Amino acid sequence: MTQLVLIDALNLIRRLYAVQERPYLPLPDQLNASTRQQIVQNTWNALEKALLAIVHSCQPSHLLVVFDSNEPTWRHQLYPAYKANRSPMPELLQSAMAELCQRIEGMGIQHFNLPGFEADDIIASLATTMRQHQQQVTIVSTDKGYLSLLDSGVAIYDHFRREYLSEDAVVEKFGLPSHRLIRYWSLVGDNTNNISGVPGIGPKTALELLQLGDTFNDILQHPDCPKTMKHKLIEHKADILTFMQLFQPRCDVETGLNLQQLRYLKTAPPSAGVSDG
Repeated sequence: MTQLVLIDALNLIRRLYAVQERPYLPLPDQLNASTRQQIVQNTWNALEKALLAIVHSCQPSHLLVVFDSNEPTWRHQLYPAYKANRSPMPELLQSAMAELCQRIEGMGIQHFNLPGFEADDIIASLATTMRQHQQQVTIVSTDKGYLSLLDSGVAIYDHFRREYLSEDAVVEKFGLPSHRLIRYWSLVGDNTNNISGVPGIGPKTALELLQLGDTFNDILQHPDCPKTMKHKLIEHKADILTFMQLFQPRCDVETGLNLQQLRYLKTAPPSAGVSDG
């Protein structure tokens, strides 16, 4: 059976890079060439090791490393504050990205990005299509935004913890199942993505409201919904709908990819390293 493994590239690479950069912090404005090269080399070594470990753990028949768009996406157009609080990619990592991608290709692994879309939209679209054809899909990421896909039978693997995420773990952490997370986050917001949520509604209140119905209309019509909460939900209805769009991975992106292109055919070779040139 097909086993498609989709790796959220920057979710993996930026964490690996941060570990390699840490011994050299605080970085001066101008790094000498040897220090730059050492950090990049260490990042590649860690990335290659991680990819080999993922292949070993997930046993893909098909494999793709997916990057975010280099330009603003539809989410930024919909909500200009989206991720505005995030630090930009470190210049050193940005300058090394083309070489890292080349090395990934050298391992027999395809990589992909699509202008205007984040990795989660591409990954969710490919995963959904595959699940509709009853094929196995594993997403490798620590981004909680993928958790809503668990309900469709997609597996989610945390490489750093070496474990698959489960519905039980979602319920234990958030207090509700994966298919209700989008509504939950639209109420409480998310600092990571600079999404404010509804003022005055925290996790406890959000859970209480979501016990009253599966949709916000159900909640508003429920006799146990407090009047103050009804007013909040009505007042911020437009914001809530926007937040739901932001949190929901797109599943309709036309990637132009076919399954044959993603076949993982060869075992990764021993590291060639990043050139010292």
